Amino acid sequence: MLPKISVVIPVYNVENYLKRCLDSVLNQTFQDFEIILIDDGSQDKSGKICDEYAKKDKRIKVIHKKNARVSAARNDGIKMAKGKYVSFIDSDDWIEPEMYQEMINKVEKFNLDFIMCDYKKRSNNYEDKRTQPIRGGYYSKDDIKNELFQCLIMFEYIEFPPTISNWVCLFNLEFIRNNDLYYDEDIHYCEDSILGSKIMYHANNFYYLKDHHYYNYFYNPTSTTNTYNEVKWNSYLKINEGLVEYFGKMIDFDFSRQIKINMLYFALNELGQIKNSENGGEEKINMIKRIMYHPKVTEIFKDFKLPNVSWKTKVIILLIKFKMVRLYSLLVVHNRRPRPLHFNDQLLNKQQ
Repeated sequence: MLPKISVVIPVYNVENYLKRCLDSVLNQTFQDFEIILIDDGSQDKSGKICDEYAKKDKRIKVIHKKNARVSAARNDGIKMAKGKYVSFIDSDDWIEPEMYQEMINKVEKFNLDFIMCDYKKRSNNYEDKRTQPIRGGYYSKDDIKNELFQCLIMFEYIEFPPTISNWVCLFNLEFIRNNDLYYDEDIHYCEDSILGSKIMYHANNFYYLKDHHYYNYFYNPTSTTNTYNEVKWNSYLKINEGLVEYFGKMIDFDFSRQIKINMLYFALNELGQIKNSENGGEEKINMIKRIMYHPKVTEIFKDFKLPNVSWKTKVIILLIKFKMVRLYSLLVVHNRRPRPLHFNDQLLNKQQ
């Protein structure tokens, strides 16, 4: 008999956290699932832990492969999955015991394409409940168009859309496959963002379990997502290109401004993290130049009205627009002030 849910967990060098993650799935009140562990070339004991759990529970399947990063690992899981629904968990995170039961109850009641809950951002000595600025409850296709298309890619105040974190969702697997909704394997950072937008665009219905914080996101402040690097910047550029290609010519809604704000978010994010770099002053200046003078950043400001953000953030945006590299470095990088925006930390997912 086929499982109801396929739980896909990419695994890479998480020996200190993997058992917590797996135990949280095995301890679910809903037990009709399979677990697909994609050991993505781990160099520690993670692969061994996967095998040990698979020996104890026949619902657990393990694939060992060379490292290809999280997008490829999740795609492998989608292709292998035998459940009616599919869920993704990061291997250093964990879920509350009632998560899948509560989701299944709603999914089957409304015959949903997908459902989303809220999460807690956690560290060893920190907990913060996070929610999305949209209403809870059921959304029809018309509701999605009328209420969510306006923030499908990016909110006007420069924040990512509700679907940015795929790991708080449960998806109908047939819906995913029929619409060819897979991760772009060339994108290694923020890979959830573009797929989440595509999923919401195609969904016939959706349910938001607002204020139900079933997912625990483990935040590592030393992560590479919190410092500037070229690989991350290149991933952001690929996301922007993908958004233009996929949504730029849609006739049912004009997403062009959201795409520009998305690119602005990436530029602000990377510029804001340059101050965390260990490079010297002139190299930081060069980093700022590479971002401010990039053609994709320049394109943002063609017929572009400043978004609805604080005056401080508007000042930063104007510095970018007019390519005031030295002044930006003086005011933001060397002064070591907080970043101009409150960036949603879950957006820049833990990477492999």
